[in-house]
Amino acid sequence: MKSLTFSLLVIFIVSGKLQAQDCFGMTFKPGMNFEMSMFDAKNKPTGKISYNVKDIHKEGGSTIMDLTAQFDDEKGKQRPPYSVRYTCTGDELVADLSGMMQAMQSNMKDMELKMKMNKLVYPSKFSVGQKLSDGQIEAELVTNGTTMSTMNMTMANRQVEGQQSITTPAGTFDTYKITSDMNMENRVFGMPIRSSMQVVNYRALNQILDVKSETYRKGKLIGYTLLTKAN
Repeated sequence: MKSLTFSLLVIFIVSGKLQAQDCFGMTFKPGMNFEMSMFDAKNKPTGKISYNVKDIHKEGGSTIMDLTAQFDDEKGKQRPPYSVRYTCTGDELVADLSGMMQAMQSNMKDMELKMKMNKLVYPSKFSVGQKLSDGQIEAELVTNGTTMSTMNMTMANRQVEGQQSITTPAGTFDTYKITSDMNMENRVFGMPIRSSMQVVNYRALNQILDVKSETYRKGKLIGYTLLTKAN
């Protein structure tokens, strides 16, 4: 769950007829690949997520970008791939992460996943002090018409706190530092299980993924991701 959560905050892309298209001034095309590597607080590798741009097409005035994501743990064991869709309107990038939820449900036979809320938005431009809209994912698992469990995750108090140069194996990037509070509530047969974390993302205007993402619990670093490959 943590590994998927770290990957929760990112991406965007381009065209459907194998032609490059722009999103926020960046040019993308199908076949492009990106990689996010994950580490614990002691810098020990815990896995990686490989992203591949599968399809890009226009719907009205928006560009729709479909990616597949493949998670490998630190031993190289793979989980089922999942899909991520992004809508680039020109003013906003809207993430649809329902494919990730479907992957989490893949081992739960005879259960139906219902998405009730699914939205994470990034504006086309950032400025220090800027407040961003909350993100939310809400889903429930249903079997034979009965709700077995629900999950609600919110990214609240999102704010651009500064600018910082970040160097990773993929290069050196000028980024914006975005902080947020991540609150999760899982209910199994009505019993709530709650957790809260703080997330710091470093986003560059010329990259589809966060360059770096740090996750804290009660002010203590518990893990981070780095953009390690980008073409």
